[in-house]
Amino acid sequence: MRLIIFGGTFDPPHYGHIELISSLNFSNDDKVIILPNYIPPHKSADASPEDRLNMCRLAFPDLEVSDYEIKKGGPSYTYQTLQFFQKEYFLNRDNLIYVIGADSMKDLKTWGHPRKLSRLATFLVFRRPHYNNVAQDIKEFQDLYGGNFILSDIIGQDISSTEIRVRNAFDQARDYVPEGVFEYIKQKGLYNKYRAITDKYSQFGLSQKRIDHTLSVTLTALKLAYVYGADSEKVILAALLHDIGKNLNLKRAYELGLSISYQTIELPAICRHADFGYEIAKTFFGIKDEEVLNAIKYHTTGRPGMTLLEKIIFLADYFEPTRATPGLDKIVQTARTNIDQAVELALKNTLNFLKQNNYEIAPITISAYEYYQKENKIGI
Repeated sequence: MRLIIFGGTFDPPHYGHIELISSLNFSNDDKVIILPNYIPPHKSADASPEDRLNMCRLAFPDLEVSDYEIKKGGPSYTYQTLQFFQKEYFLNRDNLIYVIGADSMKDLKTWGHPRKLSRLATFLVFRRPHYNNVAQDIKEFQDLYGGNFILSDIIGQDISSTEIRVRNAFDQARDYVPEGVFEYIKQKGLYNKYRAITDKYSQFGLSQKRIDHTLSVTLTALKLAYVYGADSEKVILAALLHDIGKNLNLKRAYELGLSISYQTIELPAICRHADFGYEIAKTFFGIKDEEVLNAIKYHTTGRPGMTLLEKIIFLADYFEPTRATPGLDKIVQTARTNIDQAVELALKNTLNFLKQNNYEIAPITISAYEYYQKENKIGI
């Protein structure tokens, strides 16, 4: 008998998880266990352990859902869990299979006692869209600690639990989770923290088209954050607020109590909403993180020496899928492997567009383009 364990936060469990389990080639002698963790050491969970356990039972009605880690309490260290199941079922490493995604594989060497992990189980690794380094991640781990790994040819769905939590704030979660899970989320009022922002969009006059763009920017930014290891919570905040000032003018800004005037506005009219967004984020939403605020402020113009978060929001706003701008494919592909080169290409296109249409060009955009031209040449 083989014991196949699919562990994770499951915050919430979704169709991508179900598809991965369905793709496993296990025999009648194999046993599959779904294992929601109690406190994930490498990430936070929005829903309680009990709610995630209940949702897993709804999502996987035909499989055993184990409450081992939740009953145990405390941080959920995988090596301790594998030790427990190895002894419980009298298994060796070849017969104890632990299922992980490529996003977990790239962090596996940072998990507790990685050498012990390598001796306890065989790791079945599923590929993920937008990430092509999983084979290298496996090699790096084996070079350090050894271990048995199986790299699946299956590529998981282009969806994550984080994205579903964001979609829930836009009333778009239903298509991505089983009906029972969706009803549980609704009944328990889970995953509503981003509604504190999205529920205010109408107050600032955002059209449905602009709201759709904002969701698309957020999802695109999360995919870039996944590739480059950026803080997803900061990415979400900056993306949800980047265009919130799009329909404001100075008169309306005064009425809303924003501390902004012609003297404090730094950007030309075509980019002015970014100044408004910066002030709204501070005044209405209490954002104090300067990195988040600057990602909002410079998402249209860019600037020299942007942080990773600023680059992600700048690019996501530039090439999110609802955009119809010509020549985006090259920039999208470049962004997956070299974010600075993608920034340079986007800035170049932006300057060409502004010149061709006789728009005012912010000096900071010219400076940004020159900066990334120089940086990328140095890096060659």
